Amino acid sequence: MKKFLYTLLIACSLFFTSCEDVIDLDLNQYEKRVVIDANIFVGENDYNKIKVYYSAPFYATSYEYISTAIVTIKDLNTNIEYPFTYISNGNYENNSFNPSENNEYELQISYDGKMYKAYSNVTKSPIIENVEQINDAGFMGDSYELRFYYQDNPDEEDYYLTQTIDLEENDFSVGNDQFTNGNLSYELYFADKEQLGETIYFSLAKIDKAYYNYLSKMFSNAAAGGNPFATPTGTLKGNITNTSNIDDFPLGYFHIAKRERVDYTIQ
Repeated sequence: MKKFLYTLLIACSLFFTSCEDVIDLDLNQYEKRVVIDANIFVGENDYNKIKVYYSAPFYATSYEYISTAIVTIKDLNTNIEYPFTYISNGNYENNSFNPSENNEYELQISYDGKMYKAYSNVTKSPIIENVEQINDAGFMGDSYELRFYYQDNPDEEDYYLTQTIDLEENDFSVGNDQFTNGNLSYELYFADKEQLGETIYFSLAKIDKAYYNYLSKMFSNAAAGGNPFATPTGTLKGNITNTSNIDDFPLGYFHIAKRERVDYTIQ
């Protein structure tokens, strides 16, 4: 099966240089740090959790999960605290946590005598207004082309995180409105003719610039494997700080977004 997902500004891993020197990289060398994956999508149980664990070498197939942390998210507008309970595999959950669009939230994680904190407002995605299917697309006319349309805000500099799921892949990508500000914009998905009748799941989230820059670097990392929430292999710093020692920062990011989703069956 042949599929292509086209988005903007994911070219940071496509720079090619010529060099005569051979450089050997020891990918098993790494600095062990706490990793906090706290990407939350409002109203989605699969993404209403926080994962806490230790970083691992490049070729690692398992991770050391942290099960004894105290994990809380505080609504700074109402001062209500939402404790997250450890479930398994490093995951802490609170199914009653339903963040409001206009509020700011503080992540607090206490572990091993250290306090980790980060902050996020809730970003809201534009509505997916329409899905257009074009038959006989592609260079050879042997593909389906899907266009997922949304209206970009002309008064803001916008950044987006998209997710596309089909029978074989679960792809994330980031983009911005540098060349489409204020336009009726769209994301592209190409499918083979054999995918007739298959349902494609497309989600769109608006994210802030800092998270966009972070995810762009994550996508350029082969270890992410298309998943921007995977463990960084280097010391890629997110927005989470160690309040007692700023140099001993954890890896990972805290971000809350309310995204739009559409399920489309190829006809």
